[in-house]
Amino acid sequence: MIHRILSGGQTGVQRAALDTAIKLGISFGGWIRRGRRSEDGPLSGRYQLQETQSVGVQEAIKRNVEEADGTLIISRGSLSDWLTYTVQITLQQHKQLLHVDLSQRSLFEAATLVCDWADAHRLRTVYVTGPRLSEDGAIYANCCSVLEAAVYLGFIKSTSFGPFKDGRVSGTRGGLPVTVEQAVERLKAALSLKDRVAVANSSADQLDEIYRWLAEYIKKAFGLYGANHDLLRACAAHAGLADALADEACMIIIRALWEDLRRTHRIRLV
Repeated sequence: MIHRILSGGQTGVQRAALDTAIKLGISFGGWIRRGRRSEDGPLSGRYQLQETQSVGVQEAIKRNVEEADGTLIISRGSLSDWLTYTVQITLQQHKQLLHVDLSQRSLFEAATLVCDWADAHRLRTVYVTGPRLSEDGAIYANCCSVLEAAVYLGFIKSTSFGPFKDGRVSGTRGGLPVTVEQAVERLKAALSLKDRVAVANSSADQLDEIYRWLAEYIKKAFGLYGANHDLLRACAAHAGLADALADEACMIIIRALWEDLRRTHRIRLV
């Protein structure tokens, strides 16, 4: 699974790679030519890339290829001269190389290919590059979609629900939740991005497995062993029941969590 993304900071694919890494909380870095030059002006300082001594792109490309486990090129159609140069340098360095042509694959197919490639070669650091925005006006958005879905797919493949040990949700911090909505928000805050994605992309048949993973934690953290009668009543009302026992309340909260995350963390590429 990809743990770090490198980029040269240009518009288009390279900028999309950086923005996706920031959005998902993935480590990022890379080399950019002297002066932090990009197509739309000096690169913002929020992208903490290192400058080369050269004003040309060749040195930045070489350094990014050298520091990565593999190079990922996302484009549409044939490659430009500087992307062909990137291919040559990657092969010279005996690094893994994947070129995804979006004129030949759907976004979901592309994301699956990237995920499988990174997984098969155990790539942790990937240099992501491709056309500038002036060369392909849709490539930024397409690349963001592909990379985000690839990371989500990697999360799902590597997830095995086990004992929930994160202690960030506490019944004493801000008081106990008294509604289903509050309980869901507390759980979302406690779960890692990986776990939120895994829950969102689980099927209804897997809710029992998620229950076994989270139930004991919910009962203890949210006071469902007897102290939090307000939440028990709220869970019963949410499900249209006269009352709810602790186990029933847990499943009601877990289903509400699953439905909430499916709206925000489910993979939706065509």
